[in-house]
Amino acid sequence: MNRHPSRAITSGPRLGQAIRQARKELGWTQAELSERSGVARPQISAIESARTDPKASTLIALLRSLDCEMEVHPVDRTQFRLDDHLKAVMDDG
Repeated sequence: MNRHPSRAITSGPRLGQAIRQARKELGWTQAELSERSGVARPQISAIESARTDPKASTLIALLRSLDCEMEVHPVDRTQFRLDDHLKAVMDDG
């Protein structure tokens, strides 16, 4: 069952927001998610507020507990080339 529509997560704050939203949709507190996932409640708080990025194993534990899945897709580099952007910024400075 796909309870959550697909969302592109491109930053730590968006990851934290997605985890918080999934947790709240289940009606769980951070303490309940902690108990179900084995991830410490302070760490869940830090992830949800984007104060830290989780290790892959932590993220997997949270996603399993929340009955969510994650897909990884390559970024279309034809739209935005980081190297070109950084070069332009350095040339302007």
